[in-house]
Amino acid sequence: MGTATRFGWGYTTCLLLVALALVAPGCRRGQSGAAVEDRSTGGAAPVEAGPPPPDWPRVLVVGPGTGPALFLGHAQDAPAVGYLSAGARVRLESNVVNGRVEVLVGGALATKGWVPVSRVGAYAQQRGRVEGTRTYVGPGDFLGILGASETPGQMRVEVRPWLGGGNFLGPFVGTYPADQLRDAPPGEDAEGVTPADCYRLPPGQTVTVDESPRGEPVATLPALDPPLSVAVLRAQGDLFGVRAGYGPYVTGYVRGSLSPCEGPMPGPAPVVAASTDGRPVWMRLESGPLHRVASGARVRFQNRTIARLRGEGWARELGRQDGGLVDVFLAVDDAVAIRGLVREGDLTLVEGGATAAPEEPLPDELQ
Repeated sequence: MGTATRFGWGYTTCLLLVALALVAPGCRRGQSGAAVEDRSTGGAAPVEAGPPPPDWPRVLVVGPGTGPALFLGHAQDAPAVGYLSAGARVRLESNVVNGRVEVLVGGALATKGWVPVSRVGAYAQQRGRVEGTRTYVGPGDFLGILGASETPGQMRVEVRPWLGGGNFLGPFVGTYPADQLRDAPPGEDAEGVTPADCYRLPPGQTVTVDESPRGEPVATLPALDPPLSVAVLRAQGDLFGVRAGYGPYVTGYVRGSLSPCEGPMPGPAPVVAASTDGRPVWMRLESGPLHRVASGARVRFQNRTIARLRGEGWARELGRQDGGLVDVFLAVDDAVAIRGLVREGDLTLVEGGATAAPEEPLPDELQ
């Protein structure tokens, strides 16, 4: 699944973090086949997206983020149709329009849609500082791509240092060598970050990270339970030079009563626990009747085919429509989950009744 992130369509949990992804509360259920008025152009001619930027990597990686990841179009009011997990690979299909790019999602649930540009990026291939920030990356750390830099050979990138679980800092914007960004992590022989001693921050306290020993704050580390551990690169009295996070990192100086860890740096808590029952993690976040979906089934949304299954999938039933169509939230694996209509004949009931779950609120973007 790559870097784990928290998912959810939002009917029962209203929670999604990106990657894998956090859905805002206040949800309201709509119909995936219902018509949606396009108010994005105000009657003007549609915006032409154009080809992908020539200086961007053609294949990108999905990173963690909030809310739905896949939309039917680039307009701000285009309906959301699905989510992507962090680590999923996508092919860039357009230029940036309204902060979104069109991507082709391969794999077992092939689909195409528009993704917020803040949700796509690449893996760093070497250790080093992200210029213009107090952040640092090791090989294999994720960087969001914002576009070409004015400096030749550099890309503008967005950095979100990961503190473990669902805790991130930033974002910070800087530059990183374009030729060191790839859609896959480097090999095991890539040089890692500098070894350092593990210390724990004071429990129940936020801690400010300063750019230098003189001050100039750059980030605030949250009070977590158990307390956050940091890598200490230099120590003098109550002043510590630290690298905080599990990659990407924020670096700088902190003051306080840090205590040595009992052993090496503890591993990061996952954003969401992996599925253990053989079903995509998305399925446990819904309570509707559970079905298997036949390989080859096509998924429709607003009278358009938006996806085709290349393997047998799973679906939670959300409702039924005339013509033998069933409104479902479906996935084949943990990479992508979408909402749409499938033929009743493509479904085989696994558990639960044959009727849809009671009406519940759904995000406004799905109306």
